[in-house]
Amino acid sequence: AIRIACGLGLADAVVDLVETGTTMRAAGLEVVADVLTTQAILIANRHSDHIEIVERIKRRIEGYITATKYVMISYNVSSHLLEKVCAITPGKRSPTVTHLADGSCSVSSLVHKSEVSLKMDQLHDVGATD
Repeated sequence: AIRIACGLGLADAVVDLVETGTTMRAAGLEVVADVLTTQAILIANRHSDHIEIVERIKRRIEGYITATKYVMISYNVSSHLLEKVCAITPGKRSPTVTHLADGSCSVSSLVHKSEVSLKMDQLHDVGATD
């Protein structure tokens, strides 16, 4: 609500807490200066009676962070090219490989969002398909 103050002529500038700035820009505003950069941290007492809940929260946060950084790509490839394509898309831990009835393989792997287009081009170039 404070963001409309500039548009209404009630303020020359505002200080606001933003995550991405999308709604700020939609209101016709722009960042003049970063006043403060913050971070969220999870702190737990090692002697807590609720350590299982703390661990569950930690796992969920880690899962969310992974989901925002990576995408799952799936493709098919001849089995003789499996080593090459797995080198291109090793995943976070390992790609999932399913052997298909026609002798080829279906591969699924987590890829960093910023690398998807490059990885898809590299996979195409070595013979991976749909």
